[in-house]
Amino acid sequence: MNTPYPVYTVQEFAEIFKISRSHANSLTITGEVPYITLGKCKRITAETIEQLLRQGRTRTGNTHNYRNDNITPKNENLNTGKENSE
Repeated sequence: MNTPYPVYTVQEFAEIFKISRSHANSLTITGEVPYITLGKCKRITAETIEQLLRQGRTRTGNTHNYRNDNITPKNENLNTGKENSE
């Protein structure tokens, strides 16, 4: 069946780009990958996938959305948040 507007699930999108389903889902949440909703289901259009493949863009620098609690100022105590007097 050849539909005029083929759409893919988040899982299928993840398989195409060889990323995890949770990462693909986070890309839709942040707006990096536009999607449509059908009821409670997210669908990504083939046109969106083609555009992403054509762009071939990559992210560089510190533009990621990951949280790292391990980074603290050099003199800050991890337990109290106060400066160490070393």
